[in-house]
Amino acid sequence: MSYFPRYDDVGGFPLPWNVNKDSFNDSYWTAYHALLKKTDIFEHRGILSNFVKPIEQGFLFKLRAGVEVVNYPQHMDIYSQFLKPMEEYSEGPDLIEKSKALIPEVKVIENLAKKEFEKTQKPIELKLCITGPIDLYVKKHGYSLYKDMALNFSRSIKRFLQNSIINNKYLRTTVVSIDEPSFGFVDIMGVSDEDLIDIFDKSVEGLDVISQIHLHSLNRADIPLQSDNIDCLTCEYASDKSNKIPKKDLDSYDKSIRVGITRTRIDNIIGEAIENGRTWEDLKTIEGTLSLIDDKETIKKTLVEALDHYGDRLMFTGPDCGVKGWSPPEVAYELLKRTHSAIQEVKKTY
Repeated sequence: MSYFPRYDDVGGFPLPWNVNKDSFNDSYWTAYHALLKKTDIFEHRGILSNFVKPIEQGFLFKLRAGVEVVNYPQHMDIYSQFLKPMEEYSEGPDLIEKSKALIPEVKVIENLAKKEFEKTQKPIELKLCITGPIDLYVKKHGYSLYKDMALNFSRSIKRFLQNSIINNKYLRTTVVSIDEPSFGFVDIMGVSDEDLIDIFDKSVEGLDVISQIHLHSLNRADIPLQSDNIDCLTCEYASDKSNKIPKKDLDSYDKSIRVGITRTRIDNIIGEAIENGRTWEDLKTIEGTLSLIDDKETIKKTLVEALDHYGDRLMFTGPDCGVKGWSPPEVAYELLKRTHSAIQEVKKTY
């Protein structure tokens, strides 16, 4: 086939073994505030060790594993990463000052991309994942949603994205993704479908990139399908083969889809392995964890099923959401690499 889906990732990645989460979080906010002051974060020893190096390492692991459109490594909590600066630098309820809407990881990746370009002479393609307006609203205010308030979350998200999209000879932002893991699982009260569509639309309005909405369930796919500004829906397919919609729905609204083809829900996978006679003492070793990654033939079979179902509407593929749980980073790298190998083999024959 002349068309084939591109390999991207959802974002999460484990921290290196020598950096604990508290140290990373502390250095993250030190880096954030340093960037606001236009301070060189690459000269600060603590930021360099506990923030810059983990981001660089995670990003390079993804790149070396064959990911084509690489999401910045998401080590931070997906809510506090955005809610904290929105609260600290607010110019209105849940509306961040535009100049303060920064994703610090992007500065690290921009610097890294210059070094990589010297070796490859090719720009890196970047994906920006940001927690969506509905999930942020629900996290802060609960399930009764007021449209005017929710639209400020949309405006804040758009500001984070506008300030983070980079297009130069080293780095090109190809995809932005608003992450709505709860959407389709919980009931949102007080708004109409038209309101929800508008809230999503405002988050990515006017951005000259491919826009995804990252969903864990397609139960309410009808909402993003009707959006003017969302190009691509996503779903966790490898872990649940029933999580799909008819291709004709995508055709009708001229939308594409991203399908996960490698399982990542490690707690569920460990539970299955123990039920099948494995022991925790075996599974908690690196070798034991590596043995839990889907084998290449299983990944290939899942991809072929998705291609057969969605055809040329399948725009992106890669693992399901949850790579962060596959620690240490070398194990996550193997999962990404095996996924890449499976994609390449299917691409040659499909």
